[in-house]
Amino acid sequence: MRREPGGVRVGVLLLSGLLLAACGLAVYFAWTFDPLERDAVARDEPGRGARGGGSGRADRGAHERGHGASLVDQGGTGWTHHDWSQETELSRATALNLPGPTFWREAAAGGRAGDPQLLAMWRSFHHLAPEHGETPPLPFEPTAHRAELVEATGDASRTPSSCDVRVLPVATSEFSCVVRVMCDGRVLYPNPSQTAGYVRCDVENGRPVRAVDSGFTANDGDPAVDLDLARGTVRVEEYDAEGRPTYSATLRIQS
Repeated sequence: MRREPGGVRVGVLLLSGLLLAACGLAVYFAWTFDPLERDAVARDEPGRGARGGGSGRADRGAHERGHGASLVDQGGTGWTHHDWSQETELSRATALNLPGPTFWREAAAGGRAGDPQLLAMWRSFHHLAPEHGETPPLPFEPTAHRAELVEATGDASRTPSSCDVRVLPVATSEFSCVVRVMCDGRVLYPNPSQTAGYVRCDVENGRPVRAVDSGFTANDGDPAVDLDLARGTVRVEEYDAEGRPTYSATLRIQS
Protein backbone atom coordinates (compact mmCIF):
# COMPACT_ATOMS: atom_id res chain seq x y z
CA MET A 1 0.00 0.00 0.00
CA ARG A 2 1.37 3.36 -0.97
CA ARG A 3 1.63 6.09 1.67
CA GLU A 4 1.38 9.78 1.12
CA PRO A 5 4.76 11.50 1.45
CA GLY A 6 3.65 13.64 4.43
CA GLY A 7 1.70 10.99 6.29
CA VAL A 8 4.52 9.86 8.56
CA ARG A 9 5.49 13.42 9.42
CA VAL A 10 1.91 14.30 10.42
CA GLY A 11 1.68 11.19 12.59
CA VAL A 12 4.92 12.06 14.37
CA LEU A 13 3.70 15.61 15.00
CA LEU A 14 0.41 14.34 16.45
CA LEU A 15 2.19 11.85 18.73
CA SER A 16 4.60 14.55 19.93
CA GLY A 17 1.68 16.84 20.69
CA LEU A 18 -0.05 14.17 22.74
CA LEU A 19 3.14 13.47 24.71
CA LEU A 20 3.64 17.18 25.43
CA ALA A 21 0.04 17.49 26.61
CA ALA A 22 0.43 14.49 28.93
CA CYS A 23 3.65 15.92 30.38
CA GLY A 24 1.93 19.25 30.94
CA LEU A 25 -0.94 17.63 32.85
CA ALA A 26 1.52 15.65 35.00
CA VAL A 27 3.43 18.82 35.88
CA TYR A 28 0.16 20.64 36.66
CA PHE A 29 -1.09 17.94 39.04
CA ALA A 30 2.31 17.63 40.73
CA TRP A 31 2.48 21.40 41.22
CA THR A 32 -1.05 21.77 42.63
CA PHE A 33 -1.11 18.60 44.80
CA ASP A 34 -1.46 19.44 48.52
CA PRO A 35 -1.04 16.43 50.88
CA LEU A 36 -2.18 18.50 53.89
CA GLU A 37 -5.46 19.31 52.15
CA ARG A 38 -5.92 15.63 51.33
CA ASP A 39 -5.34 14.69 54.98
CA ALA A 40 -7.83 17.31 56.11
CA VAL A 41 -10.47 15.87 53.77
CA ALA A 42 -9.71 12.37 55.02
CA ARG A 43 -10.12 13.49 58.65
CA ASP A 44 -13.46 15.15 57.91
CA GLU A 45 -14.98 12.09 56.24
CA PRO A 46 -16.82 9.89 58.77
CA GLY A 47 -15.02 6.64 59.53
CA ARG A 48 -11.90 7.46 57.54
CA GLY A 49 -9.73 7.56 60.66
CA ALA A 50 -10.75 4.04 61.60
CA ARG A 51 -9.39 2.59 58.37
CA GLY A 52 -5.97 2.31 56.86
CA GLY A 53 -4.06 1.65 60.09
CA GLY A 54 -4.33 5.05 61.82
CA SER A 55 -6.05 8.42 62.13
CA GLY A 56 -4.74 11.71 60.87
CA ARG A 57 -6.72 13.34 63.70
CA ALA A 58 -4.69 11.45 66.30
CA ASP A 59 -1.44 12.50 64.64
CA ARG A 60 -2.55 16.12 64.53
CA GLY A 61 -3.65 15.96 68.19
CA ALA A 62 -0.24 14.66 69.27
CA HIS A 63 1.41 17.52 67.40
CA GLU A 64 -0.93 20.19 68.76
CA ARG A 65 -0.54 19.01 72.35
CA GLY A 66 3.21 19.61 72.21
CA HIS A 67 3.90 20.70 75.79
CA GLY A 68 1.30 18.25 77.08
CA ALA A 69 3.20 15.17 75.97
CA SER A 70 6.77 14.00 76.19
CA LEU A 71 9.06 11.16 75.23
CA VAL A 72 11.00 9.68 78.12
CA ASP A 73 13.48 6.82 78.26
CA GLN A 74 12.27 3.92 80.40
CA GLY A 75 15.51 2.61 81.84
CA GLY A 76 17.33 2.57 78.51
CA THR A 77 14.85 0.18 76.91
CA GLY A 78 13.48 2.66 74.39
CA TRP A 79 11.37 5.79 74.13
CA THR A 80 7.80 5.67 75.43
CA HIS A 81 5.06 8.24 74.85
CA HIS A 82 3.33 9.68 77.93
CA ASP A 83 0.14 11.60 77.19
CA TRP A 84 -0.25 13.87 80.21
CA SER A 85 -3.09 15.79 78.58
CA GLN A 86 -5.41 12.85 79.34
CA GLU A 87 -5.19 13.45 83.12
CA THR A 88 -8.03 15.13 84.93
CA GLU A 89 -7.24 18.05 87.21
CA LEU A 90 -7.94 15.88 90.25
CA SER A 91 -5.77 12.96 89.13
CA ARG A 92 -2.98 15.36 88.18
CA ALA A 93 -3.18 17.08 91.57
CA THR A 94 -3.12 13.74 93.33
CA ALA A 95 -0.17 12.47 91.29
CA LEU A 96 1.83 15.63 92.04
CA ASN A 97 0.87 15.74 95.75
CA LEU A 98 -1.09 18.96 95.51
CA PRO A 99 -3.76 19.58 98.17
CA GLY A 100 -7.07 17.92 97.34
CA PRO A 101 -10.60 19.32 97.61
CA THR A 102 -10.90 18.44 101.34
CA PHE A 103 -7.42 19.62 102.31
CA TRP A 104 -8.50 22.65 104.36
CA ARG A 105 -11.22 20.68 106.20
CA GLU A 106 -8.83 18.02 107.45
CA ALA A 107 -7.60 17.77 111.03
CA ALA A 108 -4.39 19.57 111.90
CA ALA A 109 -2.08 16.66 111.13
CA GLY A 110 -4.43 14.34 109.27
CA GLY A 111 -3.01 13.05 106.00
CA ARG A 112 0.02 15.30 106.00
CA ALA A 113 2.43 13.59 108.36
CA GLY A 114 4.43 12.26 105.40
CA ASP A 115 4.55 15.61 103.61
CA PRO A 116 6.09 18.30 105.84
CA GLN A 117 5.84 20.93 103.09
CA LEU A 118 2.05 20.50 102.82
CA LEU A 119 1.86 20.72 106.61
CA ALA A 120 3.91 23.94 106.52
CA MET A 121 1.44 25.45 104.06
CA TRP A 122 -1.52 24.33 106.21
CA ARG A 123 0.03 25.87 109.32
CA SER A 124 0.64 29.14 107.48
CA PHE A 125 -2.92 29.69 106.25
CA HIS A 126 -5.47 27.35 107.89
CA HIS A 127 -6.50 30.03 110.41
CA LEU A 128 -7.67 32.15 107.45
CA ALA A 129 -9.97 29.45 106.11
CA PRO A 130 -13.73 30.00 106.48
CA GLU A 131 -15.46 27.92 109.15
CA HIS A 132 -16.79 25.42 106.60
CA GLY A 133 -13.25 24.69 105.44
CA GLU A 134 -13.04 26.36 102.02
CA THR A 135 -9.67 27.42 100.65
CA PRO A 136 -8.36 30.48 102.48
CA PRO A 137 -6.89 33.47 100.60
CA LEU A 138 -3.42 32.48 99.40
CA PRO A 139 -0.61 34.54 97.85
CA PHE A 140 -0.75 32.09 94.92
CA GLU A 141 -2.35 28.75 94.13
CA PRO A 142 -0.28 25.65 94.94
CA THR A 143 1.24 24.59 91.64
CA ALA A 144 3.09 21.62 90.22
CA HIS A 145 4.54 20.78 86.81
CA ARG A 146 5.74 17.72 84.95
CA ALA A 147 9.38 18.12 84.00
CA GLU A 148 11.98 16.45 81.81
CA LEU A 149 15.58 15.92 82.89
CA VAL A 150 17.79 17.36 80.14
CA GLU A 151 21.21 17.28 81.82
CA ALA A 152 22.73 15.59 84.88
CA THR A 153 26.20 15.22 86.37
CA GLY A 154 27.56 13.38 89.38
CA ASP A 155 25.27 11.37 91.64
CA ALA A 156 22.05 11.92 89.67
CA SER A 157 20.02 9.60 87.46
CA ARG A 158 20.45 10.27 83.73
CA THR A 159 17.27 8.46 82.63
CA PRO A 160 14.41 9.01 85.08
CA SER A 161 10.99 7.92 83.86
CA SER A 162 9.28 10.94 85.44
CA CYS A 163 10.13 14.21 87.19
CA ASP A 164 7.99 16.89 88.79
CA VAL A 165 8.42 20.33 90.32
CA ARG A 166 6.09 21.63 93.04
CA VAL A 167 5.75 25.11 94.59
CA LEU A 168 3.56 25.75 97.65
CA PRO A 169 2.87 29.07 99.39
CA VAL A 170 3.99 29.54 102.99
CA ALA A 171 4.18 32.54 105.30
CA THR A 172 7.31 32.99 107.43
CA SER A 173 9.33 36.01 108.40
CA GLU A 174 11.80 35.36 105.55
CA PHE A 175 10.24 33.04 102.99
CA SER A 176 7.07 32.92 100.89
CA CYS A 177 7.15 29.43 99.36
CA VAL A 178 8.51 25.92 99.60
CA VAL A 179 9.89 24.16 96.52
CA ARG A 180 10.32 20.47 95.77
CA VAL A 181 12.00 18.79 92.77
CA MET A 182 11.68 15.01 92.37
CA CYS A 183 12.66 12.39 89.80
CA ASP A 184 11.43 8.79 90.09
CA GLY A 185 10.49 9.38 93.73
CA ARG A 186 13.94 10.69 94.67
CA VAL A 187 13.99 14.19 96.15
CA LEU A 188 16.61 16.28 94.33
CA TYR A 189 15.51 19.39 96.24
CA PRO A 190 15.24 19.97 99.19
CA ASN A 191 16.33 17.23 101.64
CA PRO A 192 14.99 13.64 101.58
CA SER A 193 12.68 14.29 104.55
CA GLN A 194 11.30 17.42 102.81
CA THR A 195 11.58 19.52 105.97
CA ALA A 196 13.46 22.26 104.08
CA GLY A 197 13.03 23.96 100.70
CA TYR A 198 11.99 27.40 101.99
CA VAL A 199 12.62 30.11 99.39
CA ARG A 200 11.48 33.60 98.50
CA CYS A 201 9.23 33.39 95.44
CA ASP A 202 8.53 36.09 92.88
CA VAL A 203 4.83 36.02 91.99
CA GLU A 204 3.22 37.46 88.86
CA ASN A 205 -0.50 37.35 88.07
CA GLY A 206 -1.12 34.97 90.94
CA ARG A 207 1.53 32.48 89.85
CA PRO A 208 5.04 31.81 91.18
CA VAL A 209 7.58 32.55 88.46
CA ARG A 210 11.04 32.63 90.11
CA ALA A 211 12.76 31.25 93.20
CA VAL A 212 16.48 31.03 93.97
CA ASP A 213 18.27 29.26 96.83
CA SER A 214 22.01 29.79 96.42
CA GLY A 215 23.10 27.80 99.49
CA PHE A 216 23.82 24.06 99.70
CA THR A 217 23.20 21.36 102.29
CA ALA A 218 26.37 21.89 104.32
CA ASN A 219 25.38 25.56 104.76
CA ASP A 220 21.58 25.68 105.04
CA GLY A 221 20.21 22.14 104.98
CA ASP A 222 19.30 21.75 101.30
CA PRO A 223 20.95 21.99 97.86
CA ALA A 224 20.98 25.07 95.67
CA VAL A 225 18.05 25.60 93.31
CA ASP A 226 17.27 28.05 90.53
CA LEU A 227 13.60 27.84 89.55
CA ASP A 228 12.58 29.95 86.55
CA LEU A 229 9.05 29.03 85.55
CA ALA A 230 8.84 31.99 83.17
CA ARG A 231 11.58 30.34 81.08
CA GLY A 232 10.51 26.81 81.96
CA THR A 233 13.80 25.71 83.53
CA VAL A 234 14.89 24.34 86.89
CA ARG A 235 18.45 23.68 88.03
CA VAL A 236 19.50 21.88 91.22
CA GLU A 237 23.12 21.78 92.40
CA GLU A 238 24.71 20.16 95.44
CA TYR A 239 28.18 20.57 96.98
CA ASP A 240 30.01 18.89 99.82
CA ALA A 241 31.31 20.63 102.95
CA GLU A 242 34.48 21.65 101.10
CA GLY A 243 32.48 23.26 98.29
CA ARG A 244 33.14 20.52 95.72
CA PRO A 245 30.22 19.69 93.41
CA THR A 246 28.57 16.33 94.03
CA TYR A 247 25.71 16.50 91.54
CA SER A 248 23.68 18.82 89.36
CA ALA A 249 20.47 18.40 87.42
CA THR A 250 18.80 20.62 84.85
CA LEU A 251 15.13 20.10 84.05
CA ARG A 252 12.74 21.56 81.50
CA ILE A 253 9.10 22.16 82.40
CA GLN A 254 6.78 20.06 80.21
CA SER A 255 3.28 20.70 81.52
